Amino acid sequence: MGGRRRWWGYTHPHSRAAVHIVFWVLVAGVLGALWWWFRGRHAPLRPAPVRVLQGVVAGLAVGLVLVGTTWRSVTDLGDAPVCSAPPGEEWESTSDVGALTPGVLAQKVATWPETGLAMLYADARGLSVCRYAAADYYVAVVPVAVAGKRTTNFGDMVISPRFPTAPAEAAALARHESHHRPQWAVATVLAGPAAFPLAYGVDDFFFPGARNHFERLAGLAEGGYVPEPAGPVLGPPQWAVLASALAGAVALGVRSLRHRRRGRGRHPAG
Repeated sequence: MGGRRRWWGYTHPHSRAAVHIVFWVLVAGVLGALWWWFRGRHAPLRPAPVRVLQGVVAGLAVGLVLVGTTWRSVTDLGDAPVCSAPPGEEWESTSDVGALTPGVLAQKVATWPETGLAMLYADARGLSVCRYAAADYYVAVVPVAVAGKRTTNFGDMVISPRFPTAPAEAAALARHESHHRPQWAVATVLAGPAAFPLAYGVDDFFFPGARNHFERLAGLAEGGYVPEPAGPVLGPPQWAVLASALAGAVALGVRSLRHRRRGRGRHPAG
């Protein structure tokens, strides 16, 4: 790491400050959980364990957003080297530098928190980070290849277990992953930073692999996917989830109907 000062395994120049930020954010999350619990202590339909769980989830969610936003704000990767794979062979992105258009800038701003968390993870593990210049997109590379390990996209960055052997394949994979950035951006704007991974997970549960709609939009060939039929996979797990969802919907409908009837009984007409 060239003599850079290490702090709890982190090598970023602002690592010490970040550790303090994480600590106080977690403290704020605990205080928020207590406040949430006391605020709803008179709510008859929410028992204490539910209120505490809601507070913990809310505190952690806010904490992660603040940590990601802060880390992305103090991290400067403008001088990150242009990706090359294998060493000594340049990607096509070296000569094809994409312009920072208003659309790309909006995507970067919308995915700021999740990108910051990805950068924090990459720095904590000491991963090398390069830039796919054609899309102004960051790639963090895990040096040791693990069997079955997939690339994982986080907003404006992808965590890659290893490079493909051919530079053309590496460039295609980076281009494919950069196409997930607008998906992250739209989902984040509509429903928050956790919206895209939740939507992707649900879609991948019923439409796994090359059937996944988000992967199809990003380009199957560039992502190394073998084309498959577009229909869903409906095995025992999928049917179980559908049955549970239907049962839950019916239970909520029955409960709502009972509350309406009770309300009518307490306030007779006339």
